Amino acid sequence: MTFDAPGNTPPDGPSKVTFEIEPYHEIIRLTVTHENLADDEAMEAVLAGWPAVCANLKSLLETGHVLPRAPWEMHAELRATQMARNDAARSSRSLS
Repeated sequence: MTFDAPGNTPPDGPSKVTFEIEPYHEIIRLTVTHENLADDEAMEAVLAGWPAVCANLKSLLETGHVLPRAPWEMHAELRATQMARNDAARSSRSLS
């Protein structure tokens, strides 16, 4: 599937998400591949977002219940932390 925030499509077109589901020993393996991201900031967002979405799916499949917080809420907190870290790194580089 294609995946992009409104107004944030990279010059090479929208990013692409592929889900691969395959048997793995006694379980099923889900591989999520997210390609053609706009920039490093988009990469940081998906590195925080997809694990949260997958954790929610795992909880639903194993217990019948989703996690107490929505994945996008978990993602927002992680993203805010990452952005603060990036801002601090940029500030220290500009002082050098």
